[in-house]
Amino acid sequence: MKTIIINDNNLTDEDIEREVIRVKGLIINSKGKILLAHNNNTYQFPGGHLEENESRDLCITREIKEETGIDVSVNEDPFLVITTYDNDYFGSGRKVRNSIYYYRFFTDDTPNFNETHYDELELETDFNLFYVKFEGLDLFLKKCIENDAIDVNIGKEMVLVYNEYQEMFGGI
Repeated sequence: MKTIIINDNNLTDEDIEREVIRVKGLIINSKGKILLAHNNNTYQFPGGHLEENESRDLCITREIKEETGIDVSVNEDPFLVITTYDNDYFGSGRKVRNSIYYYRFFTDDTPNFNETHYDELELETDFNLFYVKFEGLDLFLKKCIENDAIDVNIGKEMVLVYNEYQEMFGGI
């Protein structure tokens, strides 16, 4: 697993008040398309926060099921973790170390909305799912950034994940 650390504020581990661990899944089908989520006026890879006493593998399968209704099995370790040291986590003033573990899944199963379980924020922000071509995902995301159709930080991170994926695996 490759690790990328972003620490623009030069924080130390002793500075950190809280640690947040999240997981995200790149869900790719045999047609070369990737499933993206859209809510709260931004795009993102499906996933979410690790719950207390939950393993990352259990978390990613739970989150994918809750957000897409798709059952996935973890057959390999995450391919990437991006850890960001944040001096003002979402405007809270808190110093947080945020680690996101990225998994990849290959399935032709499609979203089953009868099996999803959206939280209150996802329901309030019109959570949607759709497929885009995996090849060229970076160009799609860059256009979204230019058009203010995605949170800039999330968009840049998704482009970074895509580029790392391409470098590691040479495509799908």
